[in-house]
Amino acid sequence: MAKAKGNKRLIAVSIIIYVVCLIALTPLNVVYRALSPNNLPVDVLAVSGTLWQGQVVVKHAMTGQVSSDWSLHPWSLLTGNIKADLAVDSNAAQFNTQLSYNALSQQVNLEKTSGFVSAGLINRVIAQSKTQINGDIELTNTDIIYNLATGESDQANGQLVWMGGQVNYPKGRKMASANLPMLVAKLSSQNNELHAQVATVEGLQVANASLKKDGWANVAVRKAMIDLVGEKWPNKVSADAIVFEISERILTR
Repeated sequence: MAKAKGNKRLIAVSIIIYVVCLIALTPLNVVYRALSPNNLPVDVLAVSGTLWQGQVVVKHAMTGQVSSDWSLHPWSLLTGNIKADLAVDSNAAQFNTQLSYNALSQQVNLEKTSGFVSAGLINRVIAQSKTQINGDIELTNTDIIYNLATGESDQANGQLVWMGGQVNYPKGRKMASANLPMLVAKLSSQNNELHAQVATVEGLQVANASLKKDGWANVAVRKAMIDLVGEKWPNKVSADAIVFEISERILTR
């Protein structure tokens, strides 16, 4: 009887392994044609490889042509997770990360993430503010755990570095400019929310940002940032005082 149970268990495991391998080795273009997705936010230019190791090339007005390559860890499917090494490459941005996603909990885990975002892409994103910056943003050695369903972040560490340079911004009916030094944003998780503390390389705190659980992003600017820009502030306050805040909802649930 024990031997029969052992054989049934072995057969069940073998079937699961066969199904996982079959899915992982399915040609990606076959899957894409079968799904025939419509109303995508991007134009799909090319699909190649398999679900295990594949590549998708898309085009978007904001980013231009973007290539995404991944290598799936098939055995992670046995635990209910999707885990893959992911590389995203374009003229405007580049990222490398190890991504895992749990479909039941909707938790996303980004590990050993690095890359950059060009000033050109940033300027397109903030075009409505009429502000323009020079200098790319680099992301180094960053880990983030974020739950898409609850908006909670159990872990976040790493840093964003803006290389510094000239910033053009509206001042009344005219445009003004200033040369700013390199700024470093250190990421953290506080009360299960994503936070970033922005400072100069000397440690002077100039701003802080957060992503709330309800999807609202908040940026608070300190008097020290006004001093760096070279603008005058009407009230006498300390350098670490928050002089204005901006909030915008970037995620919906």
